[in-house]
Amino acid sequence: MIANCRWQRVFMAMVALALVWSFVAPVSAEENQTFLYWFMKGYDLCNEGRYEDSLEAYNRALMINSSDDEAWNNKGIDEGLLGRYDEALKSFENAIAINQSYAEAWYNMGAVYDLQGYSYTAVQAYKMATQINPEYQKAWERRNVNTDVVMSRSLSCACQDQITYV
Repeated sequence: MIANCRWQRVFMAMVALALVWSFVAPVSAEENQTFLYWFMKGYDLCNEGRYEDSLEAYNRALMINSSDDEAWNNKGIDEGLLGRYDEALKSFENAIAINQSYAEAWYNMGAVYDLQGYSYTAVQAYKMATQINPEYQKAWERRNVNTDVVMSRSLSCACQDQITYV
């Protein structure tokens, strides 16, 4: 009984020491930050042109809250600016999966398809953006430009065919 009591006191002392240590142990400021901290850090770093650092901040934010459509969209912007188009498209797809009415994510997806030379697919993304937000002027402009590109390709192919008169 006495030995058992001694072990209980040792155990309680260890628990107390662990609790005290958890409050006084040094923790880096960044390890203890919230989603909002990392999101805003990513936003600020992107505005400074530090896209790799911004991407890392958005990744940290998404580890805390993976269901934030704006964080996914902003991560996609960073990836696109870094030339990582496939990753950017996946991020925009994640944003849209969370919020199908996110016109900016649709627009950004169209912009990446544009950069890749997929004009028809870009038009479809811009079309979604304008259907969601009919006043999204930038999306209308890109949609119209790309529609002209797609149509001119279609028409130029058809016009080059020789017409045979009977």
